[in-house]
Amino acid sequence: MLIDSYMPHPETYERHTLEIAANASDVYEALWTTNLAGSLVIKGLMGLRLLPGRLLRPEENRSLKQRITLQDLIEAGFGMLAEEPGREVVLGITGPFWRPVGNTLPFNITDFAGPVRPGVACAVWNFTVQQAGENQTTLSTETRVTCGDGASRLKFRIYWLVVRPFSGLIRRVMLNAVRCACEANP
Repeated sequence: MLIDSYMPHPETYERHTLEIAANASDVYEALWTTNLAGSLVIKGLMGLRLLPGRLLRPEENRSLKQRITLQDLIEAGFGMLAEEPGREVVLGITGPFWRPVGNTLPFNITDFAGPVRPGVACAVWNFTVQQAGENQTTLSTETRVTCGDGASRLKFRIYWLVVRPFSGLIRRVMLNAVRCACEANP
């Protein structure tokens, strides 16, 4: 998998998989075009994540988009690290994720080429599509994180203890949105 070339030995990872009754090319296309934030669960959780910024820095525009596609995520700060069209896309983001505001840095691909800088964590996030049978496809997503130093690792672990269940829920809802889009348009 392409994700292995960016973070083969993460400190933290989470993987989710879903079977979809569609062919792999349709699933990959739907991955790019489906509204990944159409669910009230995702809108609510993303709204909570934006709340500290709205309270602490009200002058900055932090509105939640009604529609979020994979391309919107890339434009919002998740840089594209790699893509094998029709099979896998790998995104990356760096920052002190545990901070309530100012928790991501501008995307820089060099952040993923060597050791993680002290004071931050690097995260890679992929989606893979694999034909599992006639008209049956497996869609998976994996998130991997590595921290730059011990202090960052401790802060991230505390943050992840709280955030992980909700992060996983968001990813499962996103996968399900792609499945619903595929199965609604056979």
